[in-house]
Amino acid sequence: MAGAVFAVNTALVAALGVPAARLTWRGRRTRAAALNAVIFALSFAAFAALPRFVSGPDTIAAVLAVAVLYTAGELVPAPSQGLSAQAAPDHLGGGTCSVYQLSWSVCRTIAPMLLGFLLDAGQWHLWTVLALMVLTGAAILLCAERSLSAHAVTTSQAPATTAPQEVTT
Repeated sequence: MAGAVFAVNTALVAALGVPAARLTWRGRRTRAAALNAVIFALSFAAFAALPRFVSGPDTIAAVLAVAVLYTAGELVPAPSQGLSAQAAPDHLGGGTCSVYQLSWSVCRTIAPMLLGFLLDAGQWHLWTVLALMVLTGAAILLCAERSLSAHAVTTSQAPATTAPQEVTT
C-alpha cells in the first residue's frame, strides 16, 4: 500500500507542481504556508479517522483519497525558507538562515523518537498530534505576519515555468 501511495503522490506532484505554483505565487507567503498547514492537518485527521470508519475493500480507496488530500497540501507552496530569509534584518540574514536550517535538523533528529512513541501510544495519537502541531505552527505564523515587512510576506517574482536556457558562446 505504501508503494501505491508514494506513486500517486509522486505522479500528482510531478504533474501539478508547476500549475499549483503559478496559482499561488502572487499570494502572501504566510497565508500559503497556513493553507498548506490546514490541508496537512485535514489529511492527518482523516488518517486518524480511517481505522474507525473504513474497513475491508474500501480501505485502499480511502487511503488513496486521503493521500491525494495530503498531496494537495504539498502542492500549495510553503515558502518558509524564503520567508525566513526575507524576514531577517539585513545584518542577520545568514545567521537567520542558519537557525532555520538548524531547526529542520533538530526536527529530523527528534522525529523518529517522537513518532515511534506516538505510534506505540496508538495510531490516532500520531495523527492527532501531527495535526495539532501543524495548526499551531500556522496560527503562530499568522500572528507573526503582522510584525513582518511587506517584502518578507509577499513574493517578488513568478516561479520559473521552464528550464533555464543554456548559453552558448
